[in-house]
Amino acid sequence: MTDFPARCDTLVTNGHVLTMDAGFTAFRDGAVAITGGRIAAAGPMEDAAQVLATEVVDARGGIVLPGFVNTHCHAAMVLFRGLADDRPLDGFLKAVWAAEAAHVTPATVRAGAAVGLAELALGGVTHVVDMYFHPDATVDAAARVGVGLTAGPVFIGFDGIDRLPWPERLRFAEDFVARHRGTEGVELMLMPHSAYTLDAEKLAEVARLSDRLGVALHVHAAEAPSEMALVAAQHGTTPVRALDRAGMIRPCTLLAHAVHLDDAEIALLAERGVAMSHCPLSNAKLASGTARMTALHAAGVATSLGTDGASSGNDLDMFHTMRLAAQMAILASGQPDAMPARDVVAMATRGGARAAGLGARKGVIAPGMDADVIVIELSAPHLVPAYDPYSTLVYAAGRSDVRQVLARGRRIVADGGLVADLSEDLDAVRGLAAEIAATLRDGS
Repeated sequence: MTDFPARCDTLVTNGHVLTMDAGFTAFRDGAVAITGGRIAAAGPMEDAAQVLATEVVDARGGIVLPGFVNTHCHAAMVLFRGLADDRPLDGFLKAVWAAEAAHVTPATVRAGAAVGLAELALGGVTHVVDMYFHPDATVDAAARVGVGLTAGPVFIGFDGIDRLPWPERLRFAEDFVARHRGTEGVELMLMPHSAYTLDAEKLAEVARLSDRLGVALHVHAAEAPSEMALVAAQHGTTPVRALDRAGMIRPCTLLAHAVHLDDAEIALLAERGVAMSHCPLSNAKLASGTARMTALHAAGVATSLGTDGASSGNDLDMFHTMRLAAQMAILASGQPDAMPARDVVAMATRGGARAAGLGARKGVIAPGMDADVIVIELSAPHLVPAYDPYSTLVYAAGRSDVRQVLARGRRIVADGGLVADLSEDLDAVRGLAAEIAATLRDGS
């Protein structure tokens, strides 16, 4: 018998509860009790029959699981969704960087991030690792939407769109960390962009700053052939080896993409406890390549899933991400069981939490964990029948099937709709998009 409390703040009832723990414990007719923003108990519905709850969320036979953890995103880049399609990474970056230089300000980041984070929340994401300029604006947006956020200062080897010379960039980083250490719902990482936008000295300086502040690192690495060529020219080696020389290949570092890795690099990541965020949507769309997921899993590298930004992958859909991750692994290996659906859902939940350094608090429905819980409704025709919940989530379900989302016990999506009112942000993004489109039409 599960030890449910006599009272709780919220009781999620009548769901197929997938705890996503290491043993994949599940309760076909289950319930989850939440108190003080944390899981109090999870178990069979019959054991929760006498619990008195302030709020009851009826899952109506749907799937209940931990919220998705998106480990690589640029939420505010919804501002440039569809702006630079049908181009490889280098051509895409050239177009987007020009648009960013002309239009990105704290105000536009705040509006864009709010819209992007709302899209994520509606798709079942309860925590996101976000890398973008003006991170204070993204922190503000996350508080309004209610999602958990890992954010931090971006490091780039030139002034960048935030127009910070290197000494000021370092000072801003220290100030940002000092101001947000302990901020509710906010976790911290330093965000060096890549080995192709930072020289060896600056990479090493960021690594030392990470040590001094006690804050982990998140960095793009080995994403595309063009990046491999740039880093070879600048550093005389591969991105992972350049980062290793700088002292960044170490426990708690999170690499974004990690597509073009050799066997020795995969072994190094596993040995050092480095995590990676697999971003199949943007990797496929930009023809960047196919990450070696079966080899990474076999080596024991902590793998997770990211959407990247909407400017490169065009949507922020973790269901699409899960499906494509599985399909790309199958195609690359020629084995239909290369990435079982159950393992893909684990990458999107507890794997994401582990990669983000939050595995002790998130990614699993268990007593004491953060109450990041989502409910997937199974009534739509495309989900009937649903023999296996993991297969259903990866190969059939979509974000339109997300009915309820609780982040740290707070309901941020109710009955499929966003709780926060972001109408002003949506209008701001539409207005800016119209302005950018007019500029492009005029050729100015």
